[in-house]
Amino acid sequence: MKKIAVLLTVFNRKMITLAGLQSLYTALNYLDDSLYDVFMVDDGSTDGTVDAITLKFPDIHIIKGNGNLFWSGGMRLAWETALKTSNYNYIVWFNDDAMIYPYALKALFEADLYYNGNAIITGAFKDENGVASYGGRNKSEQIVTPNGKYQEIYLMNGNLVLIPQNIVNRIGIIDPIFKHSLGDWDYGCRAIKAGFKVILTKEFIGQTNRHDMCIADPFLNKYTLKQRIKKLYSPKHHPKLSWIFNIRHMGIKKALRTLFIEHLYVFFPTAAIIVRKIQHKT
Repeated sequence: MKKIAVLLTVFNRKMITLAGLQSLYTALNYLDDSLYDVFMVDDGSTDGTVDAITLKFPDIHIIKGNGNLFWSGGMRLAWETALKTSNYNYIVWFNDDAMIYPYALKALFEADLYYNGNAIITGAFKDENGVASYGGRNKSEQIVTPNGKYQEIYLMNGNLVLIPQNIVNRIGIIDPIFKHSLGDWDYGCRAIKAGFKVILTKEFIGQTNRHDMCIADPFLNKYTLKQRIKKLYSPKHHPKLSWIFNIRHMGIKKALRTLFIEHLYVFFPTAAIIVRKIQHKT
């Protein structure tokens, strides 16, 4: 009997969360020989999210955040709560804006069986146009598209992820240094360094459109210099976080390049526009 803890963190998108949870529960009901608990951190929603979820999904363990947890912090709190609640064989990360197919979790566990519990399995997602949107990237940060075979990836997205407990026992949980982004990438890279694999599902297991931010986006001309500096040094995207991640996993050249580009866009936002045009053409 598999015992599973599903983790998610939410904030002020009630209808999206309800739809995502409905797809999650449908997929959970497709699993055989398993028990599950769902742990959800609500980081201060004011749109009635908690009341709506309590009414429709009364079995969910709802944990109140302090309003400043963001994604990585919320997932960490959910994880810590799960670890105190029971002994689970598997941890599942779930993003509430992910619409997963009924067979999604089954596909993750099939991959887990193939790798004998020695790999993190991440689900491949496509957008509304059928283009790969999330799941994983190679070390060059290119999105990997499913091809009918299991593929090793280097940078994993946290939209739907299966983590065997033996990996958790070895490397722990999400590093508290990361408040929002990079917590998922860092966790996958740490697993690889510990000798495990990070594997993308053979096929798409759900749909979600891209919404992650290009590094240029916050620094376009519509913001004042003061606003651009504030955005750069926000808790979610502070330069020290990308520096730490890159030093750990990508090397000093990448760390210096990213640090330079981040500050270039702050003081010369026109450079961001040029970069976006070049990226669009390529």
